[in-house]
Amino acid sequence: MEQNQQVFFSIRRRLGTIDGQIINYLHSRPFDLGNLPEIVMLTLLEYWSPFAISADGVDGEELRQRAIWSIKKLEAQAALIREIFLSSHVQTAVTVNNAEVGDSASEQRLVSTINDENDQTLDEDKDIDDLAELVLPEEIKQINSLFNVE
Repeated sequence: MEQNQQVFFSIRRRLGTIDGQIINYLHSRPFDLGNLPEIVMLTLLEYWSPFAISADGVDGEELRQRAIWSIKKLEAQAALIREIFLSSHVQTAVTVNNAEVGDSASEQRLVSTINDENDQTLDEDKDIDDLAELVLPEEIKQINSLFNVE
């Protein structure tokens, strides 16, 4: 008979450090991911689960599927970071769950610009039809999948 064993850990960090800032941010339940222990476990699963199950002797298709799952989750997170903080068409300050994240190197807010040499005006009906035909990049599809957005 298997006993009900538990594993636990506790983390304490000073608020003025990057570790403390991360823990404080995660307490705010960003992106509705759940409470702090749930977010930490999700992060650990995505990052370490293939290694952990391999060390426990799991191999073959089960390990392969876990590795694929982890890679997809980590790629989606990388795409989200890239889209929010590195895309040239994004403002340098972004609001995520009521917490503003800014670029401290520059207080100037950048907004995407349109190369408008001819000072074109929008033909609303035509432009709306064109927008409806846009195809989402793979990274955005991964982000949407990560957050269950259809």
